[in-house]
Amino acid sequence: MTRSDPRFQSGRISAPLIALIGAAAVLAAAAVLWSRSAADPLEQQAEQFVELALSVGIGYPDEIDAWFGPAALDPREPGKTAVPPAEILAEARELLADTSALAAATPSARSARLQQRLEKFVVLLETLVTPKALAFADEAFKLYNITLPPLQSAESHQALLDAVEALLPGQGSLAFRVAALQNKLVVPAVKRIAVFERALQECRSRTLAHWTLPADEHLTLEWTRDVEAAWHRYQGNYQSTLQINSLALPFVGSALDVACHEGYPGHHAQFVLLENAVAPATLNVEDQLALLRSPESVLREGAANYGVDLVFTPEERLTFEREVLLPLAGLSPELAEQNAAVQKAIGLLSDEVIPLLQEYRDGSLSFNSATFRLEREAMVSSPSALLEYVDKFGAYSVGYTVAKQRLQDYIAARADADPWEILRRVLVETDVALLQTDSTDNPAKAPADAGTTP
Repeated sequence: MTRSDPRFQSGRISAPLIALIGAAAVLAAAAVLWSRSAADPLEQQAEQFVELALSVGIGYPDEIDAWFGPAALDPREPGKTAVPPAEILAEARELLADTSALAAATPSARSARLQQRLEKFVVLLETLVTPKALAFADEAFKLYNITLPPLQSAESHQALLDAVEALLPGQGSLAFRVAALQNKLVVPAVKRIAVFERALQECRSRTLAHWTLPADEHLTLEWTRDVEAAWHRYQGNYQSTLQINSLALPFVGSALDVACHEGYPGHHAQFVLLENAVAPATLNVEDQLALLRSPESVLREGAANYGVDLVFTPEERLTFEREVLLPLAGLSPELAEQNAAVQKAIGLLSDEVIPLLQEYRDGSLSFNSATFRLEREAMVSSPSALLEYVDKFGAYSVGYTVAKQRLQDYIAARADADPWEILRRVLVETDVALLQTDSTDNPAKAPADAGTTP
């Protein structure tokens, strides 16, 4: 694979020579790709997987989280007719059979991993062909290797609600009182970009204190109403674009969460670490593709949420919001401590989210009933948006807290090691095995656990 890098470009070259060099480079790159595929059946299978996966993105663009490999393998073109998922599924099953046979004949770590990715890709295609055919818990297990943990007891849940209640005594429902507190801390629209950029700067500087990233890495911000909240795209060569809707950043806390989750040490930094871990020319082609609904992406979601807490201790976060972000937003810092305590208590209620999403997705709860219960029982501020997200992406929501908890437990079990280094290694190796549990129970019968709030 060739790589375009401005560090290797200098001087002035005549237009005809540029044309000759460009043509030669294209031919050379094509020859390298052809020779690798022809000489290596595993490489050929990996490229076929990538082409099939990217073809899904013609009809379902959100299913491709990132692609920074050779353009020659990307079938997506403006105006191109989408291939029906059923046709892609048939080809994927054939490729899986071929890959399994090759892995059995000539075992290797790469062939085993490619086989596992194809198995999950087949499950994804099956969900596209027949939406909601899998129950929520089955989908979480078959697509992401996650068996849902046990439910909280009613007593434990009530104790958490009582803790929030104690922080916000008064009239009206608890959800109403939480909203009333937050309404006092809404960042004016004209201040939101400045608040976010300052939050991003802080997340980056704190991350760079622990991780060495390439000097030319860069995250470009695009402020737009074309996305509902924030959407990160990694483009390769250590470059990302983050599209953000300022309407989705009403509070300093949400600005800080998004800055860390999407930027540093979140998705942008995650992909930079992955690409920088090996020489670009030797990075396997399948590792340059990130499908959204995959164990790898679910792991990255959990890692991005874990990273928010890693960057800031509760005390550091409170200090930064009170002394920097709230004054920058033109808001009084006097409510910062109370709000931090309330948000921490609400965070513990997230264990109630996934069970409610499971009931909704499996048809036991109507949209209105689920909205009401998410707001009243889990203090979710935007329950309708969360349910619409589940309508679109199914059990992917388990990544935000279930995967985070698995990663947190994994790192806590290695208390003598640097958590930043463990997290870096997990991301570079894309260690999806830690998403699994020791449970051998039928996932469809397993009770559910934590989710995410927008």
